[in-house]
Amino acid sequence: MFMLQQIVLHTPWFVWGILALCLVMGIKQLRDQQLSRQRLMIVPAIWTVFGLWGVASAFGLQASTLAAWALGLGLVVLTLRQLPWPRGVSFDEGSGLFHVPGSWCPMAMIMGIFMAKYLVGASLAMVPQLAQATTFGLGVSTLYGTLSGLFIARSLHVLRHGGAAPARLSVA
Repeated sequence: MFMLQQIVLHTPWFVWGILALCLVMGIKQLRDQQLSRQRLMIVPAIWTVFGLWGVASAFGLQASTLAAWALGLGLVVLTLRQLPWPRGVSFDEGSGLFHVPGSWCPMAMIMGIFMAKYLVGASLAMVPQLAQATTFGLGVSTLYGTLSGLFIARSLHVLRHGGAAPARLSVA
């Protein structure tokens, strides 16, 4: 219990601000929303950048950790591409807006990526040598990619459901 208390007490203040922002973003996802194509892609873009930042800040820009992140992201997007998630999505041709029902799922995903980043940061603060451990770096990077992939897979389903062709990811 003492160690947990010390970790929380030594957490930089800006981290609590990020947590507050995460909670606000998650709470917004609880309500039904009418979203344009561009706005629909904002949440996955934010969490993809957050995941990449997590990899870069913990391990630097190493090809192996970036590849593990991309692998986690790609596998989740490919695996979930046909999953009807979220359910109850509709598209209004007249307004060009997607109706997305509110759900706790995005809140759980947001908090999952925040907690992963927080726990990795605390672990690295206590044992800095972990940043050099290949299995730790690859595992964390894959986790961050997987979490980012969840957001992308969800948004791609909404885009497909509305009859709008999803944006193509280019490797070039």
